Amino acid sequence: MSRRGDNIHKRKDGRWEGRYKNGYRNDGSVKYSSVYARTYKECKLKLEQSRTENSQSMLYPKAVRFSDVMNYWLEANMIRLKGSTQAKYRSLIERHIIPSLGGLFVSEINSIVVNSFLKEKIKNGRISSGKGLSPSYVKTIAIIIESAIKFACAEGWCQPLKTPINKPFVPKNTPRIMNKEEESRLLELLVNEQHLVAIGTLIALNTGMRIGEVCALRWSDIDFNNRLIHIRHTISRVYDDTSKNKTKLIIDTPKTLSSQRDLPMTETLISALRTAYEKRNSIFVVSENEKFVSPRTFDYNFRKMLVKNGLAVVNFHVLRHTFATRCAESGMDAKALSCLLGHSTANISLNVYVHPTFDTIKQQLDSIYNPTFNGQPCGQKKQIP
Repeated sequence: MSRRGDNIHKRKDGRWEGRYKNGYRNDGSVKYSSVYARTYKECKLKLEQSRTENSQSMLYPKAVRFSDVMNYWLEANMIRLKGSTQAKYRSLIERHIIPSLGGLFVSEINSIVVNSFLKEKIKNGRISSGKGLSPSYVKTIAIIIESAIKFACAEGWCQPLKTPINKPFVPKNTPRIMNKEEESRLLELLVNEQHLVAIGTLIALNTGMRIGEVCALRWSDIDFNNRLIHIRHTISRVYDDTSKNKTKLIIDTPKTLSSQRDLPMTETLISALRTAYEKRNSIFVVSENEKFVSPRTFDYNFRKMLVKNGLAVVNFHVLRHTFATRCAESGMDAKALSCLLGHSTANISLNVYVHPTFDTIKQQLDSIYNPTFNGQPCGQKKQIP
């Protein structure tokens, strides 16, 4: 005789038997154990005690592979990640994490295993050459693994790590910016050139736009009457399992809500855009046909233009850093600058994109410690005619 819901029944020998789940086998099937007693009440008490004692073994089944955890984690986070970030994370998971750790059960993943894996990636992580991956690249891998393990813990598939994952140190490099002479030479070139690479470069140097935003810019986004550029789109690389390379380029919304913004145009930029508008062959500002130009292609053509004209070769993103630095040097309010750059906070603009030059620092120090009175430095006698 059994009591409904208790999983307790009376045996032929007169004893009461209670069955409970007691962990998992390696194939994922549930293991059962039993307790015995002379009375139903005593058996029920023993059963409750055994279930409590063995509850941890039910929480962490060995059958869940880490590859499954990674795929579940990525699927669960798809809703909050932009398409380009999804593609980046999927590539890291499929190319680096799953081949090395995917075959392990999630219960076998600990800090020692993960730290050893990260160390190997630093030394020999590149798939093409066997050389080491950059610390920044490996740090991103570590963050993904750490987040996936926390996800697995929340789902009841494993225990939390007892010691932390050691992420590699990523030195903060000061990005290159153009000095005023380089910027002046480039501006002179851009004003005289009529091709679309020069137009796109002038846009970035006068607005701080990202290269993906420049490539996605349509003529319908240019408001000549109100002297504004409307930033509503960018070019993103997303995952595509039908493509040979597993990714494709699409027109996407900007990376954050703050990135959707309106930018004022300078007189120089308005004049150049009006001339380009009259000769347009595309709905896109920097394209010669109906298809947008990929950011990689545009950056290549930008560098080619610099080499051809004897200018220092830099990547396109340097224009954004240069624009931000010049705005800050001119005394622009930090919040106003963050609005122009499309940042959610002024701290991002100041900490990441503003790089005061030595000459600027020297001038500011001179203004503090060499103040003037009646147009002459303090302490210096006024010349009597």
